Amino acid sequence: MNGAGSGTLWAAVGRIFSVVSERAAGVHKSLTRRRSARRLRLSETLSLGEKRFLAVVQFQQQEFLVGGTGNSIALLARLDAPGATPDNSAGNQENGL
Repeated sequence: MNGAGSGTLWAAVGRIFSVVSERAAGVHKSLTRRRSARRLRLSETLSLGEKRFLAVVQFQQQEFLVGGTGNSIALLARLDAPGATPDNSAGNQENGL
């Protein structure tokens, strides 16, 4: 290529890069806004092996302890506050408490 054609090519590449950068920034802002509006959040997980896990799930201002296996999931307890221990009312009923 000659010098004049090369300059035009680089100018076109620069414009394309500028447009792509602007679009990427717009997409990033859009994704950031969507993330902040989510009400459901996975706070913590613990793998128990063999496709089993425990998880703390946050919905709005409440937390729940859930357990899961390869083919099921169950609510184990509602946690009253972040860091609180699970409500053991089933165990208390069995012990007559």
